[in-house]
Amino acid sequence: MENKKITTVLFDMDGVLIDSEGFWQQAEEEVFTSVGAIWDEEIALQTQGKTTRAVTEIWYEMFPWEGKTIEEVEQAVIDRVKELIRAEGQIKEGVLQTLTFLKERGIKIGLATNSPEVLINTALERLGIRDFFQTIVSVEHVEHGKPAPDVYLRAASNLGSLPSECIVIEDSFTGATAGKNANMIVIAIPDKEQYNQERFDIADFKLSSMVLLNEKIVSFLQ
Repeated sequence: MENKKITTVLFDMDGVLIDSEGFWQQAEEEVFTSVGAIWDEEIALQTQGKTTRAVTEIWYEMFPWEGKTIEEVEQAVIDRVKELIRAEGQIKEGVLQTLTFLKERGIKIGLATNSPEVLINTALERLGIRDFFQTIVSVEHVEHGKPAPDVYLRAASNLGSLPSECIVIEDSFTGATAGKNANMIVIAIPDKEQYNQERFDIADFKLSSMVLLNEKIVSFLQ
């Protein structure tokens, strides 16, 4: 595996570039409980990384509400996350250094996320890193969200890269599964509370921090 030619690194957004997973949980708890759901932290963790529509449908199946459509509730979650990112979003440690490292070495850089485009724009504006990405793919641009491989395959295609030339950087099991389904090398950087979960063994490599990523990527460039 170490001998594969790597030309491209594709990043997830939430929990990888921006410390926003807490925003999603806050928004989901506020919105879903407002329509009658009983909040369950374990369910929230299990749905991490899924599309907003998929998460909303899961909660609706458990706690069917009246008065608002699934689409309206989903949009309320997105709107609340947007507010939180705009007000409080912070770049993850090591991200700027890694993006600079890749750019200086001529590695193609892409973003592929289950987030809607409006949140991508809000986050990249807040972090000031849009110019690093040569392609940006939202779940809105493809037929299926993660764990399907669509966003990663579209990003690779946009960059003229083969899947075998791509490294995927993910923090969630759903995203790591998408990267493996795309036949790409997956480096998982899970939240510290999930780091030891066996399900992350699906990844080719697992790191405790983005700070360690440059050293791992170097091993593919030598």
